[in-house]
Amino acid sequence: MVQLPSTAAASTCPLVSRVLGVARTQPGAPAIVGSNRTWTYRDLADEIEAVRGACLGLGPAIGTVVAIKNAGDERLAGQFLGARAAGLIPVLIDEFGDAGRTHAVLAASRPALVMKTVADGVISVSHASGDDAHEPRTLAPEAGYVVFTSGSTGAPKGIVGNARGVLSFLDWERSQFPAGSQVRGALLTSPAFDVVLRDVLLPLTSGGRLHAGGAGIRTNPRRVVPWLAEEGVELVHVVPSLGRRWAPEPGSLPNLRWVVFAGEPLRDGHVLQWRAAAPSARLLNLYGPSETTLAKFCSEVDDPPSPGLQPVGHPLPGTTLTLEPLADDADAGRVVITTPDGSLGYLEGTAAQGDAAALTRRDGVTRFVTADRGRWDASGRLVVLGRLDARVKRRGLFVDLAHIERMAETLPGVSAACCVQDPEDSRIVLWVSGQDEAVAGALRRRLVALMGAELPDEVRSIETLPLLPSGKPDRVALRARSAGGAPMTLEA
Repeated sequence: MVQLPSTAAASTCPLVSRVLGVARTQPGAPAIVGSNRTWTYRDLADEIEAVRGACLGLGPAIGTVVAIKNAGDERLAGQFLGARAAGLIPVLIDEFGDAGRTHAVLAASRPALVMKTVADGVISVSHASGDDAHEPRTLAPEAGYVVFTSGSTGAPKGIVGNARGVLSFLDWERSQFPAGSQVRGALLTSPAFDVVLRDVLLPLTSGGRLHAGGAGIRTNPRRVVPWLAEEGVELVHVVPSLGRRWAPEPGSLPNLRWVVFAGEPLRDGHVLQWRAAAPSARLLNLYGPSETTLAKFCSEVDDPPSPGLQPVGHPLPGTTLTLEPLADDADAGRVVITTPDGSLGYLEGTAAQGDAAALTRRDGVTRFVTADRGRWDASGRLVVLGRLDARVKRRGLFVDLAHIERMAETLPGVSAACCVQDPEDSRIVLWVSGQDEAVAGALRRRLVALMGAELPDEVRSIETLPLLPSGKPDRVALRARSAGGAPMTLEA
């Protein structure tokens, strides 16, 4: 008989309660399909209880942070939910992630325990030691997890996540599917990115099936689409830059029923590529910074898509939007989101004073003043134009880096584009993949007619744009590569 963990803390984590509730009703149903075995819901419940017991055996205080080191494999669900069942606050670490980022995350989150999978699939839980050892941090009981921002524009900030907010989002997302649907989802997101909670928990809180290919699939873009087809996956969450790297061919994903985009702006070219690959799928476009918990806006993508940027639609239930006027931009406003399901704030010591002031939670409601520019389209849907810091000054005039990227990606042969400003001399450098150096100069000439005064100073080619764990372009790395020197071709 499947039982809830006995601790009071477990009963207050809605994610644990929901998954174990599914295990009671269908214990023998498949829950996780891994690379080596299939786990039933009974197996998953046993794993949650085993992890819980291993954590509690080390005597941590309720609310203690635990670091979970995982490569994005089939053990992640049991590790996360087992830690929550013990009343602990997980921070997920990607074992294939950047070592410098991992060190910074561990130093900032200060876990008392470290959990990882060792030889033969055994889960090890131990006190933090060596480089992982810091004065342990304990968070408020209502905290559900810790996640760090992508760091696409600077140092990552720690966010104290809201487990009830996660479940609220999952309930909404499930409402978009046919009644009784037990969806087959895919685990393809880095554990360091909060969207992994959507990957893992949407199928498991609804009696569906989670397909986990492990690091061998997740870290090899060429293997992702064949694996999705072989596994019969029905739903996939996609960051557009990462999805483009997977390069789905027309008709390659006939079983896919839902493609859910999030994480960065969605453009019509992405939509057309995925519509051709998955002709039976519904395409949804989500928006919501990690500070607001997973996503807070949704729009079903038009068929055919509108030219250029796709709208992110309307707020989810309970969420409100304000567009605050911008003194230097009459056509857009700063996006401000208010929601009861938002995060609990930044982890102390990880956000600058100005950033911390932008994220507040009072009386059970989170208000986040984002760094995004938005406007309404003709149908009353929100369109996110890009970050405020994408509008930069060059020789006294504002230039929109996001607009340059959008224009570049309309040109033949450009598979991806990322525009940055050189930190040394304010030159604007457009990085493109899909072009070799011989034609990069010709590309700049073609941009003259499109860009006018916004024309980039240089166009540089790169085999593959560097991506963060979130799947977004690594702008910090590209700015560093842009500093000084003549235009060049760089390899990934």
